Amino acid sequence: MSPDLLTNRIASSVWSQGRRKLARLADTLLLMLAGLLCFWLFVLPVIVVALSSVASHWSGSILPDGLSLRWFEQLQSSDFNALLTSLRIGITVALLGTGLGLWFALALEGRDRRGFGVVVDLLTMLPNGVPSVVLGLAVLIAYHKPPFDLSSSAAIVVLVQLALVLPFCYRLAAAALSPELTVLREAAASQGAAPLRVLLRVVLPHILPALRTSLALGFALSMGELGATLIVYPPGFATVPIVVVGQVERGYYLPASALSLILLLLALMALLLIAVRGPARNRN
Repeated sequence: MSPDLLTNRIASSVWSQGRRKLARLADTLLLMLAGLLCFWLFVLPVIVVALSSVASHWSGSILPDGLSLRWFEQLQSSDFNALLTSLRIGITVALLGTGLGLWFALALEGRDRRGFGVVVDLLTMLPNGVPSVVLGLAVLIAYHKPPFDLSSSAAIVVLVQLALVLPFCYRLAAAALSPELTVLREAAASQGAAPLRVLLRVVLPHILPALRTSLALGFALSMGELGATLIVYPPGFATVPIVVVGQVERGYYLPASALSLILLLLALMALLLIAVRGPARNRN
């Protein structure tokens, strides 16, 4: 091998190694930038709320002037009632949204999307294209007179939040109904299995991750929903977001942080319970 050829190969190898190192460095920098952005957008606000909830005073400094639990001690029964209301509404909306989403997905599966199926599909997704305040006003106008007067009931809050959550639950369930699952359903039906048995023994075990995700997403969206709820909530009814908004409007930022932190912890606990995996199924 000539010296020139050997030199060219060595130079080419060094150049290739340098390019790979630069590529790895660029990937590392991009990953660090993405992590920093996620921390800035999602983690830092939670840290600020947590610090605010235990701050005795915080104004014009990077860290609180002192730590105290007095904001938690000053929480009243109305605040805890709002927490329980938020949890009840969130669980109800998540269950109803997941159940209806699965029902719609099964009903529309395999239908011609150029006919009636596409109309139902569009109607199901319509709330995603409507501002939540507009949707809340529409629900309030539609259900504030007999025979469908829900304006004085918490059911109107469940209804308007369900309309906002349902499109996400429906899409999750529809995406989980794969062609392979359709084949399994048809095979089970051909062996004489009843529709309910096919649903319980074939469909639900295969789409359980999607249902778990639907429950978690529906619960999280309901717990944080404010725009439509502010329009429709009846007298004497309050969720934590409504109470927090009222406190912020009066300038009570630190008490609002204490209540928000409790809501956050309860929501995380509920999401962990929803997302936890059950025992492995015996496939023998």
